[in-house]
Amino acid sequence: MSHTGATMSSWAATELQTTDLGDVRRNRRLVHLVEDLAARPESSVPQASRDAASTQAAYDFWQSPHVKPQDILAGHRDSTVERVKQQSIVLAIQDTTEFNFTDHPKTQGLGYLDNANSRGLKMHSVLCVSTQQVPLGVIHQEVWVRDLAQLGKKHQRHKRPIQDKESQRWLTALLATEQAIEQSVRVVTVADQEADIYELFALPRRTNSELLIRAYHNRSVKSFADFAQLRSLDCSTWRLLRAQA
Repeated sequence: MSHTGATMSSWAATELQTTDLGDVRRNRRLVHLVEDLAARPESSVPQASRDAASTQAAYDFWQSPHVKPQDILAGHRDSTVERVKQQSIVLAIQDTTEFNFTDHPKTQGLGYLDNANSRGLKMHSVLCVSTQQVPLGVIHQEVWVRDLAQLGKKHQRHKRPIQDKESQRWLTALLATEQAIEQSVRVVTVADQEADIYELFALPRRTNSELLIRAYHNRSVKSFADFAQLRSLDCSTWRLLRAQA
C-alpha cells in the first residue's frame, strides 16, 4: 500500500471506530469504502474501488436492509463531537443541497427539485467548523424526497404548520446540534436567507446557542428601522476570503 493509501486507511479506521452496523464485517466494509472513495473522490465507484469484487461489495453494502443511513453517519458524528469538545466556539453551518438524477430516467423513488422538471433527492446538513476555519465534521444530516403529488401546490404551503413544511429542517437541525454538543461549547448556527423564518428565531435555545442568519425579510428591530438604514452605516471591518477553485 502506498503512503497515501496507508494514511487514508489509518484515518478511516480511527474516524469510524465507534461505528456499529450489527456485524464486524459490515463495519470493516464501511471502512474500506471510505478509504477507497476518499482516496479518489473525483472517481466513480468502479474507478475508486480496488477491484471488481470491491465494486460489487460496495453496491451490496448500500442495498443491504441491515445498513441504515444514520448508522453510517454515526461513527463520523461521534468523532466530530470529540473534535468539537476541544473548541470554545464552533460554527454550525446549515445548508441544503440537491442531487439531480434527471439524466438517469430508470432511477426510481425520486422527487421533484427546485426546478420542477428535474428529479432527485434533497439533503440538509450541519457542518461544524472552528473559528480558525478548520472543518470539524458533519454533525447532522437529513435526506428526503419531495412528493410528486405536491408538485404545483406551492401556494398552499403557507397554510400548513411548520412541522409539515420543509422549513422544519432548520429547526430539526438546530435541535440536533444542541443535543449533540455540550453546553460548555458556544455554538453559532449559521444559515442563509431560507432560514430567516419566525419559527426558528422563536424556538427556545439552550445556553451558549446563538444564531447568525442572513436576512431575507425587511423586519423592524429595536436598534434599526429597516434595511435602508443598515446599508447607510459605515462598515466596521472587512475580511478577504480566498476560495480555491
